Amino acid sequence: MRRRLLLLLLVSLGLGACNATAPYVTTVGVLRAGTTLTVRVADAPFNAFAPEVSQHRDLFTVAATALPKADVPAPLLRAAGGGLMVTAPNPLAALLVRVPDRVNLVVESRRGDVNVTDINGNVRIVARYGNVMLLLPGYAQAAVGRGNLSVTMGASDWPDTLHFSTQHGDVQLRVRANVGFTVHMHTDDGALFTDFGLRGVSDGRSETIDGSVNGGGARRIDVEAASGGIQLLRLQPQP
Repeated sequence: MRRRLLLLLLVSLGLGACNATAPYVTTVGVLRAGTTLTVRVADAPFNAFAPEVSQHRDLFTVAATALPKADVPAPLLRAAGGGLMVTAPNPLAALLVRVPDRVNLVVESRRGDVNVTDINGNVRIVARYGNVMLLLPGYAQAAVGRGNLSVTMGASDWPDTLHFSTQHGDVQLRVRANVGFTVHMHTDDGALFTDFGLRGVSDGRSETIDGSVNGGGARRIDVEAASGGIQLLRLQPQP
């Protein structure tokens, strides 16, 4: 019977950790639109994609690949807040998640690169150590400790303020060229660049830009880099 979270369908478990090129555990299940998929990963490269073409659009997939000769338990999956929580506390060669349509994604990563591509929910990332790359039709927020942050988002609207930050690394953010928003960009030690026609001020090694794009409005973007440069670039809508 369909509920907020249907019973997980275990596709494969215990395939063995000796083959590091293939997942040693894969779990597939149903997650309804409007919920949130939260992933907590301790030490692994993380990738998130939409469901495969052959899959139903309400199916999620969690696939974990072990390090060579490692024997680790499967990631823990549990219902949380009407959505799904995935916890991977052990080092992995890779963790892959496929996110159903209109499901939001939250990722908390301690170590490892994070890549999210073409899911149609919205995304929030907190990554302590690793590069983060987001390519989305919706909107995102992200905070990186040590690593570069690259975000391309196609949203024409979002609530309140979107926050992007790095402590040690560069930020590149692409936003639709025709969207109105106000922006604050600041780096303590780096350079700022934007092709939206905004001008900033500098004070020693720090630079700041505050301005309105396309008339501004209620939408806002805040970008901070403690040590690194920031680029805010125009994303031309596709015809």
